[in-house]
Amino acid sequence: MPIKAAPVAPPLPSWTGFYVGGDVGGAWRAADTVTWVDPNFLLGVPGAVPSPLLLPTKSSSGFVGGFHAGYNWQFAPAWVLGVEGDFTWPNIREDSFLSPAVTTVTHNSTFLSASTRNNWLASARARLGVVGWNTLWYVTGGGAWTQESYAGVGQFFNNFADQTNVNRTKAGWVAGAGAEYMIDPHWLLRAEYLYYKFDSGGFSGGAPYVPAFGVAVPTFTWANNYNIQVVRVGASYKF
Repeated sequence: MPIKAAPVAPPLPSWTGFYVGGDVGGAWRAADTVTWVDPNFLLGVPGAVPSPLLLPTKSSSGFVGGFHAGYNWQFAPAWVLGVEGDFTWPNIREDSFLSPAVTTVTHNSTFLSASTRNNWLASARARLGVVGWNTLWYVTGGGAWTQESYAGVGQFFNNFADQTNVNRTKAGWVAGAGAEYMIDPHWLLRAEYLYYKFDSGGFSGGAPYVPAFGVAVPTFTWANNYNIQVVRVGASYKF
């Protein structure tokens, strides 16, 4: 009887090469701690030593969308090592509000308002994964950057108001995991989770009165030791 040759397993699909793509998803941002200090008066008492007012804050969420690009190298033969960069526009904004801001006199219309918005997120990451036929399971991590926009407004009696509006870029790190499915040799679908951490300290912005009042300038202070979590899906074209 003739002996049949043992079946040969088909080769794994190749993940090696450059790719570009886009992604959309949702993001969640942990709350800041926001305080306001007016050196000119304390809760409406002239001459008192200033004490910070703490504004109530809460976590925020919203949509994200952006682009990514990278390169994969497949070896050994089911492992994949790669590098990737991405740029994301997050629609997340945190608002804080306190009213009345002055409680020792009858001025219930006074208020303090502060907001923090992430204008963009960017990262440069390494990826390491293992191939299970048409699916790549991977972990990823690297450096992250974001631009924040701070805005604070105080409205007081006698039509006095103070405000600040500043943009600032911060650095941190990001780590996550995901899975990528190869539809054909060129098109890939992915789903991933990313955890961004920004803990490079807080930020204070001067909030001058309009019209001018007193000598010292009040300040809003944001304590920015916070995180952003992103869950997103995307598609890539591999060259």
